[in-house]
This record gives sequence, C-alpha cells and structure tokens, in this order.
Amino acid sequence: MQDRLIKIDTAHNNEVEIYERLRLGANVSEGSMSESTLQNLLYRHPETLPISAIDPAYMGILPVCTELRTPSGKVDALYVNPHGRLVLAEFKLWRNPEARREVIGQILDYAKDLASWGYEDLLREVSLNTGNTGNVLFNLVRNENNAVNENDFVDNVSRHLRRGEFLLLIVGDGIQEGVENIVDFVQRYSGLHFNLALVESILFRDASDQLFVHPRVLARTEIVQRFTFEGDFGSLMPVDPDETDEGSGTSTISESEQENQRFWTDVLSDLKFSDSTVNVPADTWPEIPRGSTLHIPVRNSSFNGWALTFVAFLYRRQGTMGCYLSVRKNHTREERIFEEITSSLDVYRIKIGNDLDCWENANGRPRLGFTLNCDTSFLRDSESEEFRNAVFWMRNHFNKLVSNLHPELQKNLQESR
Repeated sequence: MQDRLIKIDTAHNNEVEIYERLRLGANVSEGSMSESTLQNLLYRHPETLPISAIDPAYMGILPVCTELRTPSGKVDALYVNPHGRLVLAEFKLWRNPEARREVIGQILDYAKDLASWGYEDLLREVSLNTGNTGNVLFNLVRNENNAVNENDFVDNVSRHLRRGEFLLLIVGDGIQEGVENIVDFVQRYSGLHFNLALVESILFRDASDQLFVHPRVLARTEIVQRFTFEGDFGSLMPVDPDETDEGSGTSTISESEQENQRFWTDVLSDLKFSDSTVNVPADTWPEIPRGSTLHIPVRNSSFNGWALTFVAFLYRRQGTMGCYLSVRKNHTREERIFEEITSSLDVYRIKIGNDLDCWENANGRPRLGFTLNCDTSFLRDSESEEFRNAVFWMRNHFNKLVSNLHPELQKNLQESR
C-alpha cells in the first residue's frame, strides 16, 4: 500500500520531500480526512477523477449537484458533460466486502431510478436541489461552453436517460474488490447500459498543508448492456451503440426493432450448430432480441464465459452484416488463444472459407469472422428473396464460424488451465 509520496527536486540539488498519506476515517484526527471532506473536494474538482482512463466519452464533466434525491436515496454527486453524458458518483469508506457490495447495489439502484426519468424529471430534481430555475443543466454547460446547442444537449441527455446510459463511479480509500469479483453482482441489473468503475483516491499532504490527489482505477466494467443470464450460455440482449432508434430502450417496439426481431427469429428458427455442444441462443432467451447483435459466450473462458464471445451482427447504418469471434482486453489467457488462432488465419481459411478475415473495430478490439456489405432495406419485407438470402447467409456463416472454432477454443482453454 502506498503510504508516502516522495518528491525529488532535480532543479534544486535533488532535494527530497516526503508527503505523508492522508487516511479517511469517520473520526477525523491528525493525518486523516473525513468522508464528507473527500466528497466535497472531489465534487468541486472533477478533474481529480480519472475519467479518461475509464471512458473518454465522459470527459469534460461539470459538477451539477450533491445529494440528488431519487426514489432509492440520495446520489452523492451528479456530473454532466457538454455531450449530455451523466456521471453518478458515490464517495465511501471501504471496510468489508459486504459494505462494498452494498454501495455497488446502491449506485445501481440510483441508475435504475434515473433510467425511468425523462429530462423534465431530472431537471425538476436538480432545480429543487440547487434552488436554481430554468434549464439548469444546459445553463451550467453553456457557461463553460457557449457553442453547445440547447436542443442537441436536451436530446442527448434524454437519450442517455432513456437507455440507462451512465458512468457510475465508486470512489473511496483502500478499495480491494476487483472487477472479476463484482461482475456477477453487477450483472443482475438488466435493462441498463452503463460503465461502472471502482476508483481509489489516495491523498497526500505536504508540510505547507497542500493536498495532492492520486486517483487510480482499480476495477471497471466495460459497457454493461441489456442482458439476462440463463444456464451455462445465458442470454444477452444488448443495446447496440450503432442503433439509436427512437424506440430503443422504451416499452414501445419501434419499426426497426420489429424488423430486427423478424430477422433474428428466422436466423434462429430450427438452427442447429454442427458443434452440438453449443446451445442455440433462442433455446435460452425469453424473447428474440430486437437489437442488431446476437451474442454467444464461450464456455470455460474468463469473465463468466464472456472473455471470448461469438457475435452475429446486422448494422443498418454501415450497411454490413456478419459474425465474428471477439476477445476482451486484459484477459491474458484468452488473448493468447485468440492470437494463436489468428496467426494461423490461412489454415482456418482453408478449413472454414476464404472469406474469413481478421480486423479491428473502431476501439481497436480484434475480431475474427465474416462480413458482408449489403443494402439492409431487405429488412422491410420478410417475404422477399433478398430477406431469405440474408437469413441463409447468416445461418450458414454463423454455423461455420462457431462450429469450427468452438472445439478449438475449448481444447486450448482446457490445456491452459
């Protein structure tokens, strides 16, 4: 544990200055700081939070208010950035695993509350909290960036609320719990689309009573999308970041969602993988998904089977469809297995098909699979020949990919245990 910060002044004869670590405690004494003081400090100075290391989309956050009232309780701090992205933060002392899970459950409940709100609901609660009137959120952002368009800002905040799309921060001192231990707990919160991070803020004080803040991201989830888990293979119904139809995230099914659902229904109807050890998603899902992707976790891989994942996709805006194997970052065993397979791409092309390819998405995450450029207007007519051809192509290529790679993955996973 880091108890001291040592400064070596190379400009002045390598003078050494030692800063002692401040402890957080309910009973404030010399060399310690209260939880409320930490909350106030980090709220007023959001630049001390490691946002860029968690999700750069949330950079530039501004403090909105503290103790925001929700049906589940009061959020310690709320922030917003010029793009209308919302950050919820809880500042807590960490004493035992039960307390950690309680805090995580608490902030997830707050996120669920906000996901049920519209823009006016959020604005009302912020106004009641701050005592300010008018479009409080937009006025706050405009004071920092007068180039922000009010209509765009309101639309963005409304969309993020509707989708439950937030950055959730648990900030404290002495956090020990890692993402591998909390992911099971987090996954019970379906219907949201959030990032969650555990942040340790280490504080040091020098002889002149100046404070130094050293924030560290100890654990984080990647975007947790809409999902439920059933049995070994579970079900995952994600909100696709490429799909922003007005109906997404609401109880009303939009026309595009209906079209997606018809397509995936036909793809999965009576589908049997040649590798019979792989369950067909339709066998475990409560309903066929409406989004643009299907996910099948690879049994025995880390992250509860999601470190390696087979994905089928249909992206309207890009005009592409296909399927691929993906690997999560920072899972060494799975990354090594993935690299071993991609290094033998020519061999697998002979075995699976010459159109097998390897590429990276916009975030630099590797994929191995098949893609097809297409005019997705065929989705409007499920009786058309184009629709039937697309369904056949997807069934054929998804089966080839899964049934050929899955046995190899299982073999490598077993050998590397």
